Amino acid sequence: MPSRNETISLLKRYHLRPLKRLGQNFLIDDNIRDKIIGSVDPKRGDVIVEIGPGLAALTLELALRAGRVIAVERDRGLYNILLETIGAKASNLELINDDILKVDLSEFAPSGKIKLAGNLPYYITTPIFEYLIDNRRLIERAVITIQREVADRILAAPGGKDYGALSCFIQYYTRPQYLYTISRGCFYPKPEVDSSLILLDMLDSPAVEVKDEKLFFRIIRKAFNQRRKTISNSLASKAFGRVASKEDLAAALARARIDPSSRPETLSLQSFAALTNIIKVKGDVPLLGTLQHKIQ
Repeated sequence: MPSRNETISLLKRYHLRPLKRLGQNFLIDDNIRDKIIGSVDPKRGDVIVEIGPGLAALTLELALRAGRVIAVERDRGLYNILLETIGAKASNLELINDDILKVDLSEFAPSGKIKLAGNLPYYITTPIFEYLIDNRRLIERAVITIQREVADRILAAPGGKDYGALSCFIQYYTRPQYLYTISRGCFYPKPEVDSSLILLDMLDSPAVEVKDEKLFFRIIRKAFNQRRKTISNSLASKAFGRVASKEDLAAALARARIDPSSRPETLSLQSFAALTNIIKVKGDVPLLGTLQHKIQ
């Protein structure tokens, strides 16, 4: 793995500089690299997709241990560096110059599930989570590095200040686990905040059973859009789109054993599911958009 000085030298040699708009921060710490590799747990039969290999801090080590590695790098300049520096060093390594969101993962998992690894830039975190969830049946696990504040939101339990719509959506589809905190000094250039390494184990079925998933997500989104209000007031507002009358909502909250004066951040996935399964939909309910739309 390139050290800090080697990273600077390599970028200069190819007349490149880290692009802030793409969140390019290159890992330069061997200890963290080893921890990430260990968490991915590559085995001979594994197919691993690496999101944004950058300057190949993980790539060759993954290829040495796994059956096949597909490294997807969006930046053309970095892709060219990878082709010249590591392209011929592993026969089981495939380099792709593309946006990961446009890659069809099913091409790499014809008879099994894949593992993913990557350092996710902040600007694209939510779309990639949506992408992972959409492809969850193809994925065994995803080991990802993200900004610490985003990790805190994903991992948050009900009752905490970080618990919100993102927590609910990720925990509905996956079993997230905190692994390590990664200091900003482990990257070049040094980002403004520390990062967290987290593991997402994809669930075979959602964490809770709901009869109407669209309504479930809609309730969660509206609840946390007005999180300072009580759950009763946030869901009874006109902005909610008349999903239930005030009377029906009060009855549903009672049947779900939810105190109408509760704040949204105190409700678990189980509580949101219970409420969804009780509410009777009145009139048309618009379809939800993407996950990014759901959590805003």
